[in-house]
Amino acid sequence: MNIEQLAEKLKPWMRVDTWHTTHPRDYERFHLALNSAFSEFGNAINYDDFKDAMRYLSEELPSAKLEAEYLTQTIERYASSAETISSYLSDVKI
Repeated sequence: MNIEQLAEKLKPWMRVDTWHTTHPRDYERFHLALNSAFSEFGNAINYDDFKDAMRYLSEELPSAKLEAEYLTQTIERYASSAETISSYLSDVKI
């Protein structure tokens, strides 16, 4: 997986200052970004690829500049969620 290309698909979500919150709009942007990634790369994207792409973006985007431990935990949480969605889509062949 090309991490930079995956990061580009996640960028519309992570470039918003509130990307890491639990606001419904942030979840909506997250899901739309995942949809874009799955449409481009297929449903089988793993945890490490999501985590690496988010880490890459966190170094690039000013909106992702958060306290290090919080950022790591947040990226891990979203990468896990993305992998769960990926696994579901792969299992049901959507």
